[in-house]
Amino acid sequence: MSPRTPLPPRLYFSYGQFLVYDCGVKAPGSLWTDAHSAQGFARRESTVSFGTLLEFGHADVFYCRGAFRHDGAHERVIAVPFSVFTGKIMVDGPEEVGIARTFGLPLGNYRIVAAQRLVGGGEELVELFAEKLDDALGESRVIIADDLLNPPVRLVETAEIA
Repeated sequence: MSPRTPLPPRLYFSYGQFLVYDCGVKAPGSLWTDAHSAQGFARRESTVSFGTLLEFGHADVFYCRGAFRHDGAHERVIAVPFSVFTGKIMVDGPEEVGIARTFGLPLGNYRIVAAQRLVGGGEELVELFAEKLDDALGESRVIIADDLLNPPVRLVETAEIA
């Protein structure tokens, strides 16, 4: 387990989402359906758009290599399969341009967990956990659902390019 590492600068999320993707993905945005909104994410193999607790705002983002650790304060926690093929992961908001908020991961299969909580004043705290796996993870999981989520029994594991 690596230490919790900040990812500056602060994230500006908008349209109720932020993105995590391998830098080799040319079009990381995903087209959201009602089912994606209900479950809190829309994903493809090496990109995921996570829904946020607020529609617009700022978030401090941290990442940790290793399995998710619940600290008791997370309000929304979602785990998704993720493939790393360039070794460089980008985290950004839909309206951010020219921001280099990246971290490195060895190539391979991962479980990416986004754990979120409100910290007041239209701000959030986002913690990303990247757990390396021997084999590709088969499906996503909503670990903690806040009141805005109503995940379907079978989560939607694919999305179209936005």
